[in-house]
Amino acid sequence: MPEDPPVTNAAQADNNNNDDDDAEMNEGSEDDADEEDEVNILKVVNPISAQERDALTNISNLTALRLLNEVDIRLTPPRIGNRITPPNRLVDHGGWQEVYEGKCIWIYDVKSNTDQSVRVVSQQGDIYGTAT
Repeated sequence: MPEDPPVTNAAQADNNNNDDDDAEMNEGSEDDADEEDEVNILKVVNPISAQERDALTNISNLTALRLLNEVDIRLTPPRIGNRITPPNRLVDHGGWQEVYEGKCIWIYDVKSNTDQSVRVVSQQGDIYGTAT
């Protein structure tokens, strides 16, 4: 039966470093839980109280974006022709455009029942002159 090679100080130090790495990986378990929440591709907002329902009744696309996403700015997309006047922060304001980052928003509301559709709210325009 072969004998185990003798353990040197360098090998012991390497094992200790590996143990520290394992401990650091286990410490990040709270971060892992946050990342798992971000994986969800669908979240239903169904207000229970009358006050919550009133806040979301007839909600505009822009209000939904501001409520459920993070706001950011970017340079406006290249334009063909004249600039938008008067300047609008959603389209072009001094060469910058307000955009939103987060999950895509689909709104199903009372109006959706009558026109048999759902609103998909765009977070940013793709070409000059378009907005959220």
